[in-house]
Amino acid sequence: MNLVNKIINSILAKALYHRQFKDFLEEIDSQFSDLLLHNKVRWLSRCNVLQRFALCLSEIKTFLNEKNIDHSELEEDKWLQKFNFMEDTTMKLNELSL
Repeated sequence: MNLVNKIINSILAKALYHRQFKDFLEEIDSQFSDLLLHNKVRWLSRCNVLQRFALCLSEIKTFLNEKNIDHSELEEDKWLQKFNFMEDTTMKLNELSL
């Protein structure tokens, strides 16, 4: 979750990157127009953030490569398996809590 937050914050914290990322998503006709932020006060947002990140992962990788920002973990199978497991787990916990 730390890496996901770090990547999202690096994109959304800088106004130029954020605007360029939104334009990039619009250019490639992505199903989403922006990323979600994780709010620690409301733990249910974690599921939504992880789900959106997973669905936009290829777009995020492409954008980071264009900006020469290296996150080699995004290419590692072991990290991706852990990430997908965490996403599935939080989704089930979210369903149970509702």
